[in-house]
Amino acid sequence: MSQFPQNFNFERCEDEPIHIPESVQSYGFLIAFSYKDLKIEIVSENCNSIFADEIIGENFLDILSSDSDERTFLEETFDRVSASKIRLPIQLHLKGALLKAGEEIDYLAVVYDSGDHYVVELEPATEFRDVYSAEQFIKLYSMSIAPRFKEMTSLGEMAREMVSTIRYLTNMDRVVLYKFNEDYSGKVIAEAKAEDMKSYQDLYFPASDIPKQARELYKTNWVRLVPDTELPPARLVPSAEESGRERLDLSRSLLRTFSPIHLQYIRNQGLRASFSISLVTDGELYGLISCHHREACYIPQNVRLQCENLSQLFSWHLLAKEEEIAKRKKDVTDKAVDAMLDKIGPANPISRVVKSGERAFLNALNSSGFVYYSQYETITLGSTLPIELIKDIFSKAVSEGGFPYTNDSLYDDYPDAREHGIAGIMIIPLFEKKQYFTAWFRKETHRVQKWIGADDEKSEDAPKAERLKPRSAFTIHTRTIEGRSTAFDRTDIDTANRLNRMFLVYALDVQERMHISIQELEKQDNYRNEFLATLAHELRNPLGPIMSGASILETVDDDKTRKRVTAIINRQAEYMSKLINDLMDVSRITRGKVKLEFERLSIQDVLSDSLEIVEQQVKSKNHDITVNCLEEDVTVYGDKARLSQIFSNIIHNAAKYTKESGKIAVDIRKEGVTIVVSVKDNGMGIPEDRLKDVFNMFTQIEAHSTHTKGGLGIGLTLVSKLVALHHGEVSVMSEGIDKGSTFEVRLPISKTAYELSESTEIESVVHSKSKVMFVDDNADLIDAYCLLAESMGVSALGITSPKEAIDAFKAFKPNFVFLDIGMPDIDGYELVKMLKALPEAENVKFYSQSGWGSEKYVEDSRSAGFDEHFVKPLSKDTIKSVLS
Repeated sequence: MSQFPQNFNFERCEDEPIHIPESVQSYGFLIAFSYKDLKIEIVSENCNSIFADEIIGENFLDILSSDSDERTFLEETFDRVSASKIRLPIQLHLKGALLKAGEEIDYLAVVYDSGDHYVVELEPATEFRDVYSAEQFIKLYSMSIAPRFKEMTSLGEMAREMVSTIRYLTNMDRVVLYKFNEDYSGKVIAEAKAEDMKSYQDLYFPASDIPKQARELYKTNWVRLVPDTELPPARLVPSAEESGRERLDLSRSLLRTFSPIHLQYIRNQGLRASFSISLVTDGELYGLISCHHREACYIPQNVRLQCENLSQLFSWHLLAKEEEIAKRKKDVTDKAVDAMLDKIGPANPISRVVKSGERAFLNALNSSGFVYYSQYETITLGSTLPIELIKDIFSKAVSEGGFPYTNDSLYDDYPDAREHGIAGIMIIPLFEKKQYFTAWFRKETHRVQKWIGADDEKSEDAPKAERLKPRSAFTIHTRTIEGRSTAFDRTDIDTANRLNRMFLVYALDVQERMHISIQELEKQDNYRNEFLATLAHELRNPLGPIMSGASILETVDDDKTRKRVTAIINRQAEYMSKLINDLMDVSRITRGKVKLEFERLSIQDVLSDSLEIVEQQVKSKNHDITVNCLEEDVTVYGDKARLSQIFSNIIHNAAKYTKESGKIAVDIRKEGVTIVVSVKDNGMGIPEDRLKDVFNMFTQIEAHSTHTKGGLGIGLTLVSKLVALHHGEVSVMSEGIDKGSTFEVRLPISKTAYELSESTEIESVVHSKSKVMFVDDNADLIDAYCLLAESMGVSALGITSPKEAIDAFKAFKPNFVFLDIGMPDIDGYELVKMLKALPEAENVKFYSQSGWGSEKYVEDSRSAGFDEHFVKPLSKDTIKSVLS
C-alpha cells in the first residue's frame, strides 16, 4: 500500500493546487489541442499504449475515423463548450490505422474548454448491460420514486431513497448522503451499505476533511471517481517544465488525479475506491453523495454521467422538501399568530393579548422569553436578559452591520448572559434611532453529537507534515454542545417581522397617546394653578363673613342681631362644607374609596330627588324647567344618592350658566338596554375648542367670568367619574357661545346591562368603502399607516416612491390621500398639484404631513391645494377623524 508522501511545497491542505495536478488517472486518456488549428499539443503519457506513433502535432480530427457527420458534430460541440463553459459527452471512433494491433476503436468521451485548449478525455466503451441498466433505473426512479417524494415528511426519508438508488447504480459497499452545515462541517443524513460495513449514519465530519478549494471544485465538477487508490497516474506530456507552457486547468476533468492527501484519506478508512456526487442548489454546495468500496471498482463513464444527471434532480428535490417542511412549520406558526392577532382590538391592545396568551405567543417562535422595549413602555414575557444588557447588544449590532441580529452563542461575547441561562437572542428594531425594539430569547440547549475521528487529532500549531496528513483515525467520539441555543432560522425571522408590524403600530399609538398625555398634563398644570387661585378665592368669600360675624357676636347682646349674624355664619359655613365635601368626593372616587349601593330604581324618582336639591337655585333665577317623562316607568341600575348627585350637578350647572328667566328641558328616552337623560339649556354655551375640557379636573370654562358666580368647577368632574362608576357615559354638545348646552347621560337599565357595558367603547364610524392612499419615502411608516387604516375596516395603499404615485392613484382611486412634504425627486407640494389635475381627483381629500407644524408649513400646504396639514407621525385618531 502506498505511503503518504512528505515532499509538499505548500503549508496547508487548502493551499494545494488540486485543479492543476499535471496528471490523470490512467484508466482513461487525455488529449488537448489548440483552438485555432485543432493541433494536438498535450496528451497523457499512457496514450502511447494505444497509438502506434506519436500523435502530438497532428490535427485532432485526423486521428478519428473518416465519418464526415461525426466530424461536423464534433466541430459544433467545440463551439458549444466554448460558449457554455460546461463539459459535454461524446462518442468517438479512432482511426484503426493509427492504433496498435488489437486496440479498440470505440470510446466514450467528454470534451471541455480548459481556457487555452479543448480537452477530450477518452475511456473504453462500456458493456451494453451496464449502460442500459443505468438508463432504465434512472427512468424508473423519475417515474416511480420521485413522485412519492411529496408524501414523504422528512429529509431523511427522501435521502434514503436517493442513496439506495445510487448504491444500485454503482454497486459500491457504502453510500452516504452528507449535508453541509453553515461552517462546512457536515452530517450524514442517510446511508445505504453492505451489512458488514461500519455505519456512518448521523455522524458529523469536521470542515477540515474537505478543504475550501475542494468544495469549490465540487461546485464545478459534480462527479469524481477514484476506481483504485493504487492505480499509478499518467503524467501529461510534454510537461509544463519541459515546454514552458501553462499548467493545464483540469477543473472540469473526469480523469484528474486526486491529491495524495485525499488518496491517503481514502486508504485510512480501509477503502480502495470512492465515488462522489455533488448536490448543488442556487450555485451553493448543499452536500455530497459519497460512495465507498473496499476493493477496486470502476464505474463506466456514461453511468457516472447518468449519476451526474440524477444529482441535479436530487439537489432540487432536497431543496424543495426543505422549503416544504419550512412552509409547513410557517403555516402552523402563522395559524397560531393569526389566532392571537384576531384578538387584538381597540379595547384589547397587543400588550394585553401577548400577556394573556404568554405561552402561545412564545411558542410561536419556540422562545423562552420576549421583550418589547420603547421609551414609554417595556413588555417582558418569560425568561429574558436584563434590559441594559439587551440595549448593549442592540448597540453592538448597530455598529456591526445591522438587523435582524441573531446570536445562538451569547456566552462567548456576553458572559453575563450565562447566569440567566439565555444563550440565544434575536433583535429586530422598531425605530433604530430611538432604540425601540423587540427581542426574542432562547435558553441554552445541551446536545450530544457523534463525530468521526479523535477529538484532538489535528492542531493548527502542529508541524507542517502533521497538518498535511489526512485523517488517520475514523473512530467515533461524542461531543457535547454547550453554551448554545437552537439557532433562529429564516422562518423565525419572517414570523418575528410579521409580529413586529403590529408592535410598530402599537409603538406609534403609545407614542401618540403619551404625546397627548404630556400636552394634557401641561394643560392640567395650568388648570390646577387656576383652580388653586379659585379655591383660595372661594374659601375667602365665606371666611370673611364668618370672621366678621364672630367679632360682632363678641360685642353685641341683643337677640335680633345675634340671630341675624348666626344665620349669616350658618349659610357661609354650609357653603364651605359643600366645597369641602365636593373636594373630598373627587378625592375618594379617584382613589377608589367610594362604595356604591346598587339597586333597580325608577328614573323618574331619581330625577325628582335631583330637582328638589336644586329647586332653590332654579327659583332664584326664575328659570322655566320642564321634565318630559316616558309614559312607562323605566328603571335604572345604580346608587340612588349618587345618581341624584349626578343629575342635580348637571341641572345646577345649567341654572348657573343660564341668564335669568332661562329655559331648561330634561328629557328621558330609552335606547335598547340604556336609559338616556338629556339636560338642555339656552344659556351661555361652550366654545367648540373647550368642549373636550368640560369634564376635566381643575377646569372651569370662563372661570373669571361674571356668569360663573363662584364655585370650584369640579361639579362636572364628579359627574364624569360617578357616571363611569355606573358603567355609563356622559357627553356634552354645544353650538357655541350663547347657543346653550346639552348634557346627555347614558346609564344601564338593569344589572345585566350594567355587566355587559363594563368594557364597552364607542368608536367613531368609518365608512367601510373608504379608500385611503399614503405616499411617504419611509417604508416602515407607510406600512404602519396602512395597518392602522386597515384596522378600521378601510382599504389602504402605501407608496414609497412619488414617481409611482400618479399611476397608483389612477388605478386605486382613493377617497383620501396623505402626502409627505419632504420626499426626494418630487416633493408633496408638487405632487398634490399633479394629482389634483387628474380627473380621478374629483371629490378626493388631500392632506399633507411632515415633521414640522409651524404656521409657515400650514400656509404653504393650503397654498399648494391641501385640505389640511398634519404633523408626523399620524395617529390612529387623526386618521380616523379624517376617514369619519
